[in-house]
Amino acid sequence: MFGMFKSIAFSLSFAVVCVTSIFSSAAAGENSVSAGVNHPLSIVEADVLVGRRKLIMRLKCYAEDLELLHGVEPYEETGKYDNTELQEGTQDHAKYLLEKILIMDAEGEVLEGEVTEIRPFEIPKEGIPAGQLMNYTIGYIFEYTYEEPPEFITMEQRMIADGALLPTELKYIVKQSGADVSYGGSGKIMKPAIPETFQFDWEGVPDKNDDVAVWDKWLEEQREKNLGIESYGSVYSFFYITRREVRQEILIPIASLSTFIDIESEDGRFLEIDEQDALKPKIEALLSAANPVTIDANAVQPKFDRIDFYGLDIRDFAMQAERRKISMANGRVGVIMSYDPGGAPAHVSVTWDMFNSIVRSVDTVVIALGTVRRTQFSKFLENNTYTWSNAEPVNDEAIETVPAEFDLPFWEGFPWLSLLLFVGAIVTFASGRFRDSKAQRFTIAGALTAAALLCVPLVKVDLYAPWSRRMQVSEQKADEVFAALHANLFRAFDYSSESRIYDGLAKSVDGKLLGELYLQLNDSLRIKEQGGAVANITEVNLLKGKLRENGKSFSTAKPGFVYRCKWNLVGDVEHWGHIHERTNVYDASFDVQAIDNQWKITAMKLEDVPQGIVKRRLRKF
Repeated sequence: MFGMFKSIAFSLSFAVVCVTSIFSSAAAGENSVSAGVNHPLSIVEADVLVGRRKLIMRLKCYAEDLELLHGVEPYEETGKYDNTELQEGTQDHAKYLLEKILIMDAEGEVLEGEVTEIRPFEIPKEGIPAGQLMNYTIGYIFEYTYEEPPEFITMEQRMIADGALLPTELKYIVKQSGADVSYGGSGKIMKPAIPETFQFDWEGVPDKNDDVAVWDKWLEEQREKNLGIESYGSVYSFFYITRREVRQEILIPIASLSTFIDIESEDGRFLEIDEQDALKPKIEALLSAANPVTIDANAVQPKFDRIDFYGLDIRDFAMQAERRKISMANGRVGVIMSYDPGGAPAHVSVTWDMFNSIVRSVDTVVIALGTVRRTQFSKFLENNTYTWSNAEPVNDEAIETVPAEFDLPFWEGFPWLSLLLFVGAIVTFASGRFRDSKAQRFTIAGALTAAALLCVPLVKVDLYAPWSRRMQVSEQKADEVFAALHANLFRAFDYSSESRIYDGLAKSVDGKLLGELYLQLNDSLRIKEQGGAVANITEVNLLKGKLRENGKSFSTAKPGFVYRCKWNLVGDVEHWGHIHERTNVYDASFDVQAIDNQWKITAMKLEDVPQGIVKRRLRKF
């Protein structure tokens, strides 16, 4: 498209030159001077060298910009430019470039630059005829100083002349001092209001003479350090498909987002926290209408889990940094949307239709049930829908109960108190002590009999043979029983819905404890550094366990035991293609009870749950 505009502009310019020449020749003959035609496009070339304490920018532009931007015009009488105006315009253009080409630090603050050298073009004695400024170039050198070697530098150009058909283009190349690393070049163009951010490593950059293996290792380390984010000006999309949810995560520069929705900023350079909050509903409205998702042929609306605003520091979204004002030039917005699949999904599709002249393509990574695939959406493609299908349906593996094997009582639920009261009634009625008062004997015996009948369902005991081991389990048996219950406890969290998780827990946990234990375990899996997201359990290891109390009789008079154990649990949360992994070590006591001939956990007391260290690693694409 741009090439077409350029061709049209050039053709129009050529036509105007021809027409002007013809009419001028006809009117004034050979001695007339035709008015030249300006080059239709303003181009500035920038060579930027970033040092540890100073940034040096060398600029080259065409002298024609003095006419395009500063109103320098040839005299009608002579058809030539005034030399003094050209010299003054050269000075004015330095101020213009210093104002319109912005160099910013990691926080988005504009660095103050200084014009250290101006290299004007040589004006011939006879002067420069109209239309010939394109043949001359001007050079400028700007310098910017800072106290520490910068990790990030952001460049933005705002060279848009009033009434110009096309904006000024900035061709740039950025180099790091002392390293064979450069950005841009090869015709890389920076257009107005579309900033570019560059990152620098001041410690481990290989020498230009190092072999390919050294450079490959360094590049991989940089990618790991930057969590796979290779460009701070690009839009990234991560699409996750698990047994329990479908999730889409988008990283988009604020500058790119502003081309889709109006962003209000009082300062114009920064978004304050209240302005970020005011922007969130607009983002939700934009993304709810765009990028539709279907799960098993059903359109599903997103739930917005998080909308965060990030700076350039990679730790901002790696550890969800404290909220603060964000630069409009180099800030980014991270959006996490989840979609409820209602169970393990079989078919999922997502369409990306947010394109314009700035966002032309979106790199996307799809992570589905452990498999990873890269794809790209582009405005130049006819079909921008990605469809995932699971060849093998995912079924929740059944959790088996743990049977309780005991010697059965020869009299289960023996009403010992009722029997005792009934015997007392018989003895009282037959006793001669109340010989003189038959009515009194009858009354007492009747009361004892009534009490005996009343206690039949209330007070019971199981009677076992003297040789039975009705309340005892061996240490080996306790280890086996608890290991099975403990494994079931965390396998339930692999299920694809909350109701299935509860059903799985019910196989090993008493109903009264279900809700409490679910919330307790769920809370222990949250990673605070990621906004309280619940980690996926990847590994559970029993470290040690001991039977503490054998043959315990619980309130319901069922046999059981108390078991204390220590275990570690490895869980992870993944966002933006990087994984936060935490290993927690738990120490807890469990009451284990035989209920309906099945072992069940009836109580759990966590002795110690220290928050483990979060390790971060990059998913390999």
